[in-house]
Amino acid sequence: MVFAGQNQIFISGFAAYKEVSNENARVLLLTENINSAIAVYAQLLLKDSTNVSLSSEYAYALALNGIYDAAIIRLDKIWGQKANNNDVNYFASQIFALMGYDQLAGEFWNESEKNVPPYWISTKAPEFLQKRKRKQPNAAIPSRDELVTRFKHANRMTAQNFTIQSIVLFEEIVNLYPNEYLPQVGYSIALEKAGLLEKSAQTIETALQIVGDNPDQNDTKQFLNQRLVSVRNKINAQGQNSASIASSPDVKEDNGPVLIAYAGGFIAKSYTSLNARFGNYCTKSAYVSADLGMTNAAGTSYVNIGLSGYNRQGIFVEGFGFSAALGNSTAALYGKISVGLSFMNKNRTSSLDIFLDGKLPLTKGGVTTVGLSVGQSIYFGKRK
Repeated sequence: MVFAGQNQIFISGFAAYKEVSNENARVLLLTENINSAIAVYAQLLLKDSTNVSLSSEYAYALALNGIYDAAIIRLDKIWGQKANNNDVNYFASQIFALMGYDQLAGEFWNESEKNVPPYWISTKAPEFLQKRKRKQPNAAIPSRDELVTRFKHANRMTAQNFTIQSIVLFEEIVNLYPNEYLPQVGYSIALEKAGLLEKSAQTIETALQIVGDNPDQNDTKQFLNQRLVSVRNKINAQGQNSASIASSPDVKEDNGPVLIAYAGGFIAKSYTSLNARFGNYCTKSAYVSADLGMTNAAGTSYVNIGLSGYNRQGIFVEGFGFSAALGNSTAALYGKISVGLSFMNKNRTSSLDIFLDGKLPLTKGGVTTVGLSVGQSIYFGKRK
């Protein structure tokens, strides 16, 4: 992808922010243009309302802007269709953390070898959480009549399959009234429907502790114990299914593409640089590449060949290497440094790359250059 003229780069860059695409919505979010990101996400969902990953990103953007009710409603719309989509769990966790429900956030998602944050937000999310987390007000405890009203509303939301909304309501109720067992029971049902079985079991255990050994509550204790056994059985069955899947020889982990091809550059009136490279990933984040390019400056053309190494952390990429410029009956050796942003598509098959490239001459006669390049990488090949 190339642009004609330095001014055109800025014009195209501005236009790109107005383009309705997932990549540009993410750029706006990462640069903290939250309102604009929300507008782009909303337009994207008009075209693809069934995309659960896109919906979860939209919900996250809403929560970053403090629009928590809309964020939770958006999660509810997709929760039944999310299957094993890890992005949805991650953004649900971030939304609850932004709302100040840290313990609940940990129930939805915990980072591990299998649970890896989405690459594009992984380095920015902690900063967002620190800057935008809701400060819980010291609200007055509502009356018991208000408790009953809230409890009925939460139960009704659970029955109507507004599961995530009901979880929020029950979380608020049990925090305000920690010594009432009935909200704990309703909370456990909502958590079970959301698939948070361990948290559901813990909530029933809390209800049992509240009931205690009061002889007048024997029927209640019996009901709670039966419910606890039912949830524990589901947890055990889920664990057995997971172990069976993990031990199956037909299941292979997909570690993503290990080959990369890049094309891009910069075109202006007095300076043109077109570059291509083909590389291989050595680790999940680092790759080496063979480079080939053409540069035209002040009417003189050079062919560039070289070898580079790059490392990717989230959307940030840094690289270094060496290149030789051949042309005009001369040859010069350069050290090369590149830093920039790379915005991967949701299928991790390609990325939009914006790099600032610097070349330092290692032989006499060379000239130090710094330039902007815009291009696209394609990821393919066998998988590890």
